[in-house]
Amino acid sequence: MSRRPTRRLGVPRRKQGEPKVSVVAVTGIAGYLAQRLLSSLEADDQIQRIIGIDRVAPPLGSPKLEYHEMDIREARLPKVIADADAVVHLAFQTDTLRDIKEMRAINVDGTANVLAAAAAVGARSVVVLSSALVYGAHTDNPVPLTEDAPLRANEDFAPAVHKLLCERLVELYRSEHPDMAVCVFRAATVFGPTVDNFVTRMLEAPRLTRVKGFDPPLQVVHEDDVAAALVFAATTRLDGIYNLAADGWLSGDEVAEISGKRRVELSEQVAFSMADRLWRAGLTAAPAGELHYVMHPWVLDIGRLAAAGFRPRYTNRAALLEAAEAHRTWIALGRARVRKDSLAKGAAATLGAIGAMALVRRARPREE
Repeated sequence: MSRRPTRRLGVPRRKQGEPKVSVVAVTGIAGYLAQRLLSSLEADDQIQRIIGIDRVAPPLGSPKLEYHEMDIREARLPKVIADADAVVHLAFQTDTLRDIKEMRAINVDGTANVLAAAAAVGARSVVVLSSALVYGAHTDNPVPLTEDAPLRANEDFAPAVHKLLCERLVELYRSEHPDMAVCVFRAATVFGPTVDNFVTRMLEAPRLTRVKGFDPPLQVVHEDDVAAALVFAATTRLDGIYNLAADGWLSGDEVAEISGKRRVELSEQVAFSMADRLWRAGLTAAPAGELHYVMHPWVLDIGRLAAAGFRPRYTNRAALLEAAEAHRTWIALGRARVRKDSLAKGAAATLGAIGAMALVRRARPREE
């Protein structure tokens, strides 16, 4: 079990008379969550400037946005965020890369550099978006999980392992900077109209896949609630570790009813074998380890965050309904996504291209 800091959890740090947060640095500014956050910060009168950092330009801008095209691992990061009162760290490679070492470098080494830069410039607040993946998906998980539950990220799912490693870095950073507010959000799976992740892709499949003998509850959090929580944490100097999710959860039957899809059942052996083959063929965005998270419970208790003064607006049902509606016009073909209205015209060509790519990948030497 990871150690837990004991100091001032759940207490906003800003004291009376202390300057308000006016400059916020955001890593991963081109991502869908950062774009939601950008809109929220733009609407906040106390925020005067937003320093956005990413390797690609954000699709949406803002009069307050000062964009810097760069990698979060670069040594010049402290110079770029020199005026930041608060740093919100969202840059993270979620889709599993073939080059696991490079993925780890982006996620873990990148986080270390962001934390060091925040300390170097004297930022008063740091907010890190982690994930409930760090708890791991296990049969014996308590329902729901509190922030004091052991962290048992499934070792065969790189995003979960990297999030856990990042949290350990944050814990060390917290101990070295006791006067800085350091907030970590362990978010449930993010849903919403602009979200595209390994769970929302399941809404684009012809059927919902269920592993025989397992029917865990589903808990999500709406992307707008994540953005609102990030603003709340940055502007109030919230300190501590918090679960972030909609209150409660949905059963498998409720998910099927809301999505409007039938469920197909596979044995555990077949499901893992099929997922592994598709991953090795380059046809899926995540290895077979992701199946743990659709087999076992990992739902969250949000009492600590509610006590600190923040409660999500969207229910699980509302968030799932929005996501289902947004993804209804798409169908997933492995890594590829095709609009249903164009599928009839180009299905043969699309499927042929995907098949050819798979054959080429199979012919290549296996990556280690």
